[in-house]
Formats: sequence, structure tokens, C-alpha cells
Amino acid sequence: MKLHRICTENKNYEAILDRLDMQFPGGYTIINANGAWQGKREKSLIIEVVSDAPSIESDIGKLAYWLKKYNEQETVLVQVIEIDSRLL
Repeated sequence: MKLHRICTENKNYEAILDRLDMQFPGGYTIINANGAWQGKREKSLIIEVVSDAPSIESDIGKLAYWLKKYNEQETVLVQVIEIDSRLL
């Protein structure tokens, strides 16, 4: 199982939620945070999706690219972390 995490600027929040609802109906987590990029503080979002679906890498890549363009950012950070996860 892998945790896919995207760190992005907190812009266009409602549109991002709509996109996540559409693209990841199985679930996601979104965390409001504070961050800094190149010495400038900003409101940030951490988006997490846990999945082992074959298409997840492509789906995360599409979301990251959309966020970058939609929020007019130079980059967004994508992390992929191997995890042991279970629902109790």
C-alpha cells in the first residue's frame, strides 16, 4: 500500500474539493497547513490518498499537473510513501 501526498498552495479550495470528490470517490484526506516556499510564507494544503490501485500513479500525476496549472504554481510537491495500513 502507498500513501500519495501532494503539497500545494491553498488557492481555489472549493474547486480542489470538487476535483478530489470526482477523481477519488473512494476517499482522500485534505489538511490545511502553513508552509513556506523560497522564503515566502503561504497557506498550504496537504492532500493524501492511500491506494494500491494500478492507476493511482497516473491519477496522482494528473491531479498534481492540474493543481500546478489551476493554481498557477511553478511546482507542487508529490511524495509517495510505502505504508502498512489497515482499517480497524
